[in-house]
Amino acid sequence: MITLLHGDDTTASRNELNHLKNGREVRQLNGKTLTDTMLVQALESNSLFGGNTLVVIENLLSGKKLKFAEIIKKAPTDVILWESKEVGVANVKSLGSANIQLFKIPIALFQFLDSLHPGSVKTTLVLFQKSLTTHSPELIFTMIVRRLRQLIQVADGVTPEGLQSWQVSRLTSQARSFTIDGLTRLYRKLLDMEYSIKTGASPFTLKQLLEQYIIDL
Repeated sequence: MITLLHGDDTTASRNELNHLKNGREVRQLNGKTLTDTMLVQALESNSLFGGNTLVVIENLLSGKKLKFAEIIKKAPTDVILWESKEVGVANVKSLGSANIQLFKIPIALFQFLDSLHPGSVKTTLVLFQKSLTTHSPELIFTMIVRRLRQLIQVADGVTPEGLQSWQVSRLTSQARSFTIDGLTRLYRKLLDMEYSIKTGASPFTLKQLLEQYIIDL
């Protein structure tokens, strides 16, 4: 059986992947460097322990490698394809009757990230609380870090990789609300926050620290 786990909510898809791998003999492959020979060997070689093997291939379809689809569909063992983003319709169709699971980050979280700029504290806090109903503070923190990196890149004239033109346009508009020094300061505060949480130096929870971070934008 083929299972495809894809979408931008990589935390949720990772959790599902770990659940499916639990108790199985797993053969892990990197889709970006995969060759026909490596794939066939992983799919057809016998289990070392006499049980059913599970072949996991990460980031194969994001490279549009449709040529591997026919090999995978004929596999005598279970295959899980894990993708760090949503893959196209053509790739999904190429897998035939696979078990397709799409993990999308709720729109409220993206609305929250888009609202991160001076003068919108009330709205941002509301969207932050809404995002907490579906995602952990840890994931939200990770998404804020990624957004700040992207804003710094855009403000510095660099286009972040893997983004469509409308996404770059939205980031450019958001970046105009800050100075480059302001963005750098906010990014460093996130690094300090991460350090204080990991070392136990802060008496506050990550949720409380993020609330203060938003208030201080």
